[in-house]
Amino acid sequence: MGRALHKNIVQSSRKGYFLLPEECDRYSKETPVWIYLNPTERTLFRLYLAHPEGIPADHLLAHWRELCTLYAQESLYDDPSLREDKMESLCAESKTVFYATVSRIKRKFTDALGVRRARAYIIQRDSSGAYYTRARCG
Repeated sequence: MGRALHKNIVQSSRKGYFLLPEECDRYSKETPVWIYLNPTERTLFRLYLAHPEGIPADHLLAHWRELCTLYAQESLYDDPSLREDKMESLCAESKTVFYATVSRIKRKFTDALGVRRARAYIIQRDSSGAYYTRARCG
């Protein structure tokens, strides 16, 4: 499936939430849908929203400053060294934290929307190895 389909997503003024104005909840049928992401998940998701071209997992360090800035906006940590430690674990060579974070984001969207509709929002890997989301901040 190509990248042509774009869905709008809005970062809410409610700390930690993204608003999906075009969607309704798969269980309650309420619209719009609010998705809560923790600070690390929001940081990674916002990075991919800002880079629709995609970023391979091995190239996260090239976006270090951007990640740290985003995490400073999302995190409750006042200590820069604690924030940097968290971003170092996200960018570590093993990619364990990166893969776990991508998986948690996918689960949260899938739980709220169902598998088919969540595909428009989740972080996915393309054939070149770059990760991306088809969602657009709007």
